[in-house]
Amino acid sequence: MLNAARVYMLAADHRWQWEEWCDARSIPRARISEVKRIAFDGFMQARDRSSEARANGALLVDEQYASAVIAQAMMAGVNVGTPAEKAGAFPLAWSTDPFSRALTGAFVKVLVRFRPDDDELVREAQWEKLETLQAWCRQAGKPLVVEILVARRHEPEEEFDAYGRPSILAGFIGQAYRRDLAPEFWKIEGTLSAGGAQIIDKAIAARPGPRQILLGKAADLRTIDRWFGASAHSTTAVGFAIGRSVFWEPSAAYLAGTKSAGDATADIATTYLRLVEAWRQSRGS
Repeated sequence: MLNAARVYMLAADHRWQWEEWCDARSIPRARISEVKRIAFDGFMQARDRSSEARANGALLVDEQYASAVIAQAMMAGVNVGTPAEKAGAFPLAWSTDPFSRALTGAFVKVLVRFRPDDDELVREAQWEKLETLQAWCRQAGKPLVVEILVARRHEPEEEFDAYGRPSILAGFIGQAYRRDLAPEFWKIEGTLSAGGAQIIDKAIAARPGPRQILLGKAADLRTIDRWFGASAHSTTAVGFAIGRSVFWEPSAAYLAGTKSAGDATADIATTYLRLVEAWRQSRGS
């Protein structure tokens, strides 16, 4: 079960990104399973090196390319979750039917893309799908993590990142609560603005249970440090769910033949633990 007080999640459920990368380099898609294994091995190495990672770490991987990893992780007592959404889909669509075929981990993540200016029928259909998934998760006893991505369209970038996106996220969360959609965790895009982080925090805190974890968007580590700092006073922010910023470079180098599996694994473990320490420092713990 995910810890409501602290979550250090290595999010390695990327599918369409690896498919595009492999296709562009004539690398067989079957090899994607190898980078899932390397991500898992890096996570396990980090657990061996850190009591914090061992106590509060979590792993997110997909059944499509990592079914063997999921089984091994669960046997090892790892808090492992699986994604519900069809990779890269908009509007929201399911990766498989029924849910039980894909959602084999201890918790469930779903990614939804949202803009208030999207077509109303599209937005309503997505709400209904999220409600269906929440009902299934509650029946199955699996915590739900809802990831919201809000794309910038014509807005000025700096202003949108500081206040536009946080305001849209807050609006989405408020609407979710009015529909009794209240996941255990919101997976939220970071902001460099403390004011923007407060907008999100206030919206999430309108319900006593849900917490937020920050996603990475493949950002560099210094930017992620600043996101952590901006959310330092958020009462609902309890950790992160970051993937590509940790594993992409070493994993891609491995597939390209310029880095060994062992070196890639070690790099992932080191970068992941660097984020764990950055979060701890941002909270003064």
